[in-house]
Amino acid sequence: MKLLIIGWDGATYNHLEKIKPKFYRKLHRQIFLPEPFWQKREVDSGAAWTTITTGKSFFEHKVLSISGKLENETLFKLFSKLDFLIPSNLFGKAVKFWLMSKLFYKHPPLSNDVKFPRIWELIPNSLAWGVPVTHPPKPIYGVWVSGMPYPDSYGVYPKRIEGKLKKIYSGELKRGSDLKEYKKKMFEEHFKEVKAIKWLYDNFDFNFAFIVFTLPDRFMHVEEEWEKIEKMYEIVDESTGELVEHMQPEEVVILSDHGMKKEKRAKWVHIHDSKQGIIASTNPKLLVDTHLDLFDRVLNWWKSETS
Repeated sequence: MKLLIIGWDGATYNHLEKIKPKFYRKLHRQIFLPEPFWQKREVDSGAAWTTITTGKSFFEHKVLSISGKLENETLFKLFSKLDFLIPSNLFGKAVKFWLMSKLFYKHPPLSNDVKFPRIWELIPNSLAWGVPVTHPPKPIYGVWVSGMPYPDSYGVYPKRIEGKLKKIYSGELKRGSDLKEYKKKMFEEHFKEVKAIKWLYDNFDFNFAFIVFTLPDRFMHVEEEWEKIEKMYEIVDESTGELVEHMQPEEVVILSDHGMKKEKRAKWVHIHDSKQGIIASTNPKLLVDTHLDLFDRVLNWWKSETS
């Protein structure tokens, strides 16, 4: 494999620089920011990962959130001129997000709503795994396993391997009322996820893989004890090292769509921090400053390596 990209959804630069887990600390690394519009706002994973994987601004790809699309750009631009007057957190409630949901969120976005190619659609023999806003999967020369949001369970292309894959990994957890059990099962599902990715690698010949682990974001939303958060980072780092050893890529990139910061709000104890995303790589030439830059950098690198 030439290039392995692993997303650590919600992984936070100042956390990782404090911990410096074993695999991460070997890499060239820096802060990774969203496009300028979101740098002063709380970017949603749906908008962020769609920009990262298409190289297009969210005003172009129209994915505002994992909950909805940008369907009225004029109204949204007007709202954006006034949104600094609206508190993001009032009495523990996400006021701004609630208002946005009433004005702009109608239907969860589908992969078919994104009218631009994802990076793995342009590189033959690719694996796309668990990237938000990739359901349903599209036919590609490779394997596409869809990420959240999906109705009941994730989808797989090619369809013929879906049954086998779902015997290994059942998909994104629903929170439920038992928070202790939810936290425990997050890690169980993460280990199954790693096992499923290894199975795919052993059965297909991949040149490129774009994988997203949602564990950091999901866990930090509901956990406030630093020792447990630190352990979570170490587990994700170990899983990444395990996949690198198994897949033997020529180059590796780790990145996050945003960081996290502690702020109790509704059912969450941490919320998104747009200024604390990370990007790290074995190759400093693959480091970029913003979400808008990664698509072209990877594609140009790929072309130079295969020409």
